[in-house]
Formats: sequence, structure tokens, C-alpha cells
Amino acid sequence: MLKYKKSTNKTVRIENFEVPDEDETLWIFYHSPEEMKKDAILDKIELHHLAIAAFSTFSEHPKINVYANHAVVSTFYLETDSLEPIRINLLIGTQYLIVLAEHPTPFREQLVKDFKENPEHMQHVSYMLYYFMKDIVDSYLEVVDQLSNEFLELEKSVFVDPLKREIGHKVYRWKSRLHKLRQYVEAEEIVIQKMGHDDFEYANEESGFYFKDLLSSFSRVTTAFDSFKENLKGILDLQMSLKSDHMNRIMKTLTLVSAVFVPLTFIAGLYGMNFEVIPELKWQYGYFYVLSLCFALAVIIMGYFKKKRWW
Repeated sequence: MLKYKKSTNKTVRIENFEVPDEDETLWIFYHSPEEMKKDAILDKIELHHLAIAAFSTFSEHPKINVYANHAVVSTFYLETDSLEPIRINLLIGTQYLIVLAEHPTPFREQLVKDFKENPEHMQHVSYMLYYFMKDIVDSYLEVVDQLSNEFLELEKSVFVDPLKREIGHKVYRWKSRLHKLRQYVEAEEIVIQKMGHDDFEYANEESGFYFKDLLSSFSRVTTAFDSFKENLKGILDLQMSLKSDHMNRIMKTLTLVSAVFVPLTFIAGLYGMNFEVIPELKWQYGYFYVLSLCFALAVIIMGYFKKKRWW
């Protein structure tokens, strides 16, 4: 827990919850519901029963609910490695911001360090909310960069081995994951929009500009996820195109080979007919004549194909 006092412009760590004075703000970050229950903090704050239910229960999608004296925000932090979302609830009061995470998050200590080194970041609850949401947005941006590299490698693998069936399986799995992540992104954007709106009572005039800048950064995430869907479709189309090209080259080779052997087959069939009078059959050099003829025809035909650049 951190407490900021405007008169001294200092941030201090406290062990127990205290109702803040008019010139104080509080920052509380719980890593799990069990950690919050130990403090029994909800019993020390007058909350609407709907606000208690919304804050104590993790939502499946980002959202914001505004009550008489509080607001509850459900948001998601995306882990860069696993791309799994960590659900986080925020309880916003006029002088405090309480954070409840589903699992331990990597940026809690980073925020604590920032608030200690820059006490002015805690002078209003909207500033604390902004710096918290900034880390949330940064997690989405890091995921965008990671996915961009992942899809680039996937596209390269198509050129290496277009016949590899695993590529199609990966594309399908990524499309399913992107569809789910895209729902979080869309809902998260709506939450940030509401925080930066003039009607949001927990934001002051200056913080509104910060949230609009944050929304501008987050728009890159929305655009990127839309482009990722097109990229995956393009990778699948590219693989199908390369597969077709590969099959066409195989069919072309087989056709050219067949074209070489068609006249040779004709010659073999001609001298294999059961007529009594075939002059070359009794000729001493007939066998070598036919072999030479077949070889010459094959060379001429392949030379013609080579000249036309068909082979």
C-alpha cells in the first residue's frame, strides 16, 4: 500500500488500510483474491453491493461499471510469453485506487517504484489510473510486436517447405487465438475511451488528454490485430499458391517426359506389329538402327524443349 500526501508531496508505504484525508490518495495492489481477503479491505469501505460483487468477481471481458461513489473496471494484462490474459479488477474511489489481480503480475513493483520516485503521479486518482492503464496498453503493444515476428517466421516457413501440413494447422490455431484476443482488444479500447471521456467523474481535465494519448497508442493494437487476420489469410493463400505451383511443375515434368517417349513408343509399336514382311527385321543392323533412331529423336525433342525453356 502507498499513501501520497499533497502537502508534503511525498509517497510512503503503509501496512494497513487507512481512510485517506482530503489531501491524500491511496494506491493498493493485491496479487490475488486471497491476499485481499486477509486485509478484509472491503469491510472497511462503504460500497454498493453491486460494486462489491463486480470487484470480487473476475469478468470474462474488459468493462467498466460506474456506481454512486465508485467505479469498477475489469481489464486484462497480456503475458508476452504465453499470450494468456491475466484478469484484473480496479476499484476506483475519489481518493484511492485498489487493484485486484487474478495472478501475480510483473509490473506491480515497477509501478510502486515509479510512484515512490515520482510522487506527483499519485496526486490524483486519475493519474494513478493512467499509469496503470499505460502498463496494460504496453503489454498489448509487446504482444503485437511478438505476433508480428511470429507471423513473419511463419511466412518464411512457407517458402522453405510449402508442402508442410503443420503450416496450415498453425494458421488455424493462430486464427482461433486471434479471434479471442481481438475480443479483449475491442472491449479494452471501449474501456479506455470511457476513462478519457469528459463525463468520467474520476478523471480531471488534464488527465483526459493523457487518456486520449493512451487511446491513440492503443489504436495501433486494434489496427495490428485486424491486419494479422489478413496476414494469416495471406499465408494460407500463399501456401496454396506454392503448392499449386509445385504440382504444376511436377505435371509439366511428367508431360515433357511423356512427350519424349511418345515417338519412341510409336517406333517400338511399329516394329512390334505381326506382319510377315518388315524389311528391317532381317537387316543385320536393324537393331542398332532403331536404337540410334530412338536416341536421336529423344535428343532432338529434349533439345527443342530446352530451346523453348520448357525444361
